[in-house]
Amino acid sequence: MSPRSRSAWSIVFYTALRLAMFIGAWILIETLTPIHGLFAAAFAIVISGALSIILLNGQRDAMSAALFGFFRRMNARIDASTRAEDVDD
Repeated sequence: MSPRSRSAWSIVFYTALRLAMFIGAWILIETLTPIHGLFAAAFAIVISGALSIILLNGQRDAMSAALFGFFRRMNARIDASTRAEDVDD
C-alpha cells in the first residue's frame, strides 16, 4: 500500500470511528434515558467527542499527519506553479 493511500485510509478510519462512537452514544441515550430527538443527538455529540479525545488519540495523530502531508504537497505544487510562472515572465 502506498503512503498516499495509507494516509487516505487513516482519514477514513478515524472518521468511521468517530461516526460509530456518535451512533453508539446516540442509541444508548435514546434507549436508556428519557431524552429523545435533538437533545439526544446533542448529548451524543458531546459524549462521543469527549470519548474520542481519550480513546482515539493515536488515530487522530495519524489522521493529522496525513492531512498535513496532503496540504504540504498541495502547497509545494502551488509554489512550483508560481515559480514556473515567474520564470516565464
